[in-house]
Amino acid sequence: MASRQYDLVVYGATGFTGELICEYIIEQKDKDLKWALAGRNLSKLEKTKQHLTTFDESLKDIDLIIADASNPDSLDAFLCKTKVVIATVGPFINYGTPLVEACLRQKTHYVDITGEYNWIKQLIDKYHDQAQNDNVMIVPACGFDSVPSDLGTFMVVDYLRKQHNLDTAETKLSLVKVNGGVSGGTIQTTVQSLGDRSLSATDNMDPYLLASQRGQDKPYVPCLYRDYDFGGKWQAFFIMSVINEKVVHRSWSLYADRGQSYGKLFKYRESMVMRFLPALLLTSVLLTVMPLASVLLKFDFFRRMAAKILPAGGSGPDREKREQGFFEMHVVANADTEPYDPAVRVRGIVKGFRDPGYGDTCRMVTESALCIVKSLDSLPGKQGGILTPASAFGQVLIERLTHNGEWYLKYPISLVRYSLTSLVGL
Repeated sequence: MASRQYDLVVYGATGFTGELICEYIIEQKDKDLKWALAGRNLSKLEKTKQHLTTFDESLKDIDLIIADASNPDSLDAFLCKTKVVIATVGPFINYGTPLVEACLRQKTHYVDITGEYNWIKQLIDKYHDQAQNDNVMIVPACGFDSVPSDLGTFMVVDYLRKQHNLDTAETKLSLVKVNGGVSGGTIQTTVQSLGDRSLSATDNMDPYLLASQRGQDKPYVPCLYRDYDFGGKWQAFFIMSVINEKVVHRSWSLYADRGQSYGKLFKYRESMVMRFLPALLLTSVLLTVMPLASVLLKFDFFRRMAAKILPAGGSGPDREKREQGFFEMHVVANADTEPYDPAVRVRGIVKGFRDPGYGDTCRMVTESALCIVKSLDSLPGKQGGILTPASAFGQVLIERLTHNGEWYLKYPISLVRYSLTSLVGL
């Protein structure tokens, strides 16, 4: 691995997100990093390189690699020379599997930006044992799906364990502020995911779909409620909780498999802050329109029609809108204490200061890859497998994301300790 030609390769560099990832790599000004661009079309790669040279003239000499998921030999040809590949080509359920298979053949580590839990489930079922046996790290969901949720939960769990020697019980996250856009690629991926027939309705609602063992959480129906842990504001269904909750539960199970469990009573749920009327409208749509859309999109005709009508891949928010983006999440965790012991609760805060789906996603997935390039021996997931961001990178990724102040992860604040008698007195 140390002798490989490239530290990392951006696969899908000509796409909307792929090009933004390249721009983020340039921002780091790491002259020791050996990297290259990969894609299906040479003319598009040349165009991307020309664009990138406006940021750094030295990139006129960057290597361009022609590779296509339909041609396994083309994937093997560059992966055998690569330590880590960043994958951006979606929908991953259509294009991602050949690249993962090639990574396993060439023992190349892999990170991506997918939120397609149906595809991640396929990877776990088919390739987790092989990836572990070969010490290859395959880490999906390294963007806004699902790094903030996964690392935010890891943070509060780690704090309770180290500061109070306590396991974690009920944990909840709320997206309290957000400003960001949506790309055509994300919309097209959502259409494909809703049309996937590989999972039943029960599977889709299973919080432990991706986990290696089962815990305390149960499936739930989206509802509207107020939560005083989040300022008494209305909590609505957070659409990304569909993937995030499954990823966090997989992290819980993988750490439990290693003998480092979050806690036997660990539970996790997500929501987002909204004003009452928009929240009511969203909840109504989720309970009526979305089930119907999910059924219709199972048919090829409706899926093709939706794909034509909706924005195409390659489009997304412009630079001005991306720079105005941000997000803030709060994580509240209850420690697992004895009935008559003082209760312990903590709050952690996760913030990003760019468009969450594109600016911060590019940062998260690139820093995930750099964890492997720069700190492989220090990673909790170095043994390999189909991993999650928290189980793969843990504290190493937290430090990389927060080192220059562009990503904010506040270790638990507002520590509250109270006795059962004081609670009754309220």
